[in-house]
Amino acid sequence: MKTKLLTTLLLLLYFNIQSQSPEISKLHQKMESNVRNPDSAKFYLRQLLKHKPELHDTTIGKYYSVLGIQYNKLAVPDSAEYYMKKALEYTALYPSKHGEMYLNLAINYRIGSRYEESLEASEKAIEQFHKAGNLEGVGQAYGEMGSNYNYMMNSEKALEYLKKSIAILSQYGSERELSVVKQKLANLYYNNEDFKFARELYEEVLPVFAKEKGTNYYVTLLTYADCLLQLEENYKGAEEALKEAENAFRKMNQKEYMWIAMGNLAQVYVATGQTQQAQKAFEGAYEGMYQISSPRFLETSVRYLDFLNSQKQYTKALNLIERVMTSAKKARLKMNTDNEIDFLKQAVITYGQNGMAENSLEAFERLDFLQDSLNTALNHAKALEMQEAYQNDLQRERNLVLKRNNELLTENNAKKDNILMLGVLSFILLLAIGLVLYSSNRNKLKLQKELVASLETSKNVLEEKNKLEGELRLERERILENKERELVQVSMEMSNLQNKIIELIDTRDNPESSTALAKELKNLLGQNNYWKYFKGKFIEVHPAFALQLAEMFPNLSENDVAFCCMLKLQLSEKEIAALMGISTDQVEVKKTTLRRKIGMGDDILGFEKLIDHLE
Repeated sequence: MKTKLLTTLLLLLYFNIQSQSPEISKLHQKMESNVRNPDSAKFYLRQLLKHKPELHDTTIGKYYSVLGIQYNKLAVPDSAEYYMKKALEYTALYPSKHGEMYLNLAINYRIGSRYEESLEASEKAIEQFHKAGNLEGVGQAYGEMGSNYNYMMNSEKALEYLKKSIAILSQYGSERELSVVKQKLANLYYNNEDFKFARELYEEVLPVFAKEKGTNYYVTLLTYADCLLQLEENYKGAEEALKEAENAFRKMNQKEYMWIAMGNLAQVYVATGQTQQAQKAFEGAYEGMYQISSPRFLETSVRYLDFLNSQKQYTKALNLIERVMTSAKKARLKMNTDNEIDFLKQAVITYGQNGMAENSLEAFERLDFLQDSLNTALNHAKALEMQEAYQNDLQRERNLVLKRNNELLTENNAKKDNILMLGVLSFILLLAIGLVLYSSNRNKLKLQKELVASLETSKNVLEEKNKLEGELRLERERILENKERELVQVSMEMSNLQNKIIELIDTRDNPESSTALAKELKNLLGQNNYWKYFKGKFIEVHPAFALQLAEMFPNLSENDVAFCCMLKLQLSEKEIAALMGISTDQVEVKKTTLRRKIGMGDDILGFEKLIDHLE
């Protein structure tokens, strides 16, 4: 997308430059010939901007935007944002060009993981493109929004906007623009671990991008190579693609992408048993990401740490952990929750192998806290969603009652008008006075009866609703009280178990008792399998849940169904681990394995909705 927009800007600039001085034309040609080298392109763009008085506002805006793109290539998003916003100042009176500037800004925000700001900029771009009647621009902006939702792990919205984009660009866009959106669609399947379909889409668009071999071509090579790596079907092809991308990014001085390619190449070397090459590639990517303060530094560090642990290079692993924890204080290198969880999992291994029990325990407690926090956040979001749905239903019922009352009032007013007219006519038609009065009184009485009946019906509906809500509230409170009582009982048993284990561990200084201690620990842990007790209680509350789940997914084992039952009750990972006699890490792994079994991959929210909606 960035390369396409840059090319478009340069082509549009060409005709404007023809009317300028020879010096400007010469600078423009030099800038255009060096556009793949960000440092050189920056120099010539600054020289061009010294000629502002001779340039049209749209041309100045385009130069600022292209300058921002160069900083983006150099992984300096703050400077990129500054110049792209500067571009907006000069194109405000020209909707189509203004939309292009907003779209460039949206791309810059997305690359910096500022997704909400990127979506806002994309919407502003769409508004400007609509003003200018530029449907191709609208399609490009929809594609950018799809990319944002893809990075935000909202597959449903990502697919919605990518479909909109493809529909528009199939009619109004070029072959290349349509291929860009198909590439984004491939990224969506890639993120959902449908690597086979993603690979097929990448193979469809790569020949189109290869015609110009810009940044987008080489970025696509990165994800295409990872698909081959994940499918374990063509390591040689993955290695060739990554080497081509790395060499190209090195020549273009796009350092972040260059280090990404090198880090991915290390993964290929690991998979093919080339340990020395893997270590060299990991070290290069790790140091490179750190030097440019890339937001992807932590992701690369986690992969490298995993490699060092696998090679038993624990001293290097400890140094890496210390650097990561120090660098996390920087705003650009601050860890997000998912990355920190992956990092802590590897750190626990490193500390354990180095005999650093206190550090290992501290890291494990932080890991446990983060995982519980994620579960709490997801449960809170689910509760808000249910509350909102309930409020919407309630408001809908109120609206229906109000609508019916309004209809009755309107009917009442209309009949009153008829009565009045009959009264006037009664003065004219003396012979019909009796009949008119009788008819009007009868109609009035009937109307009043209908109104009273309607009000009574409304009153009964509201009273019945209040009664049902009260009964539901009491029932929920009763169920909650029972669950809390049972939970306290189980928690006390778990607490006693832990105290006994701690007492046994305290005797570990006596080597002679180690064998007896291990045997006693196993016996003690084996006595606390709560599944039979849990299963009986669960069937009382949700008698049809396990049967429905087994019918929908016959490949699930009894253990899988048991695990789903615990998720249905929204138990914490600690509680599930206690009930099944496994660790909290194994609980997280089991969740991932279970989603894959039922074909939902990384769709965590979709999986939770499935469990929640089953009876």
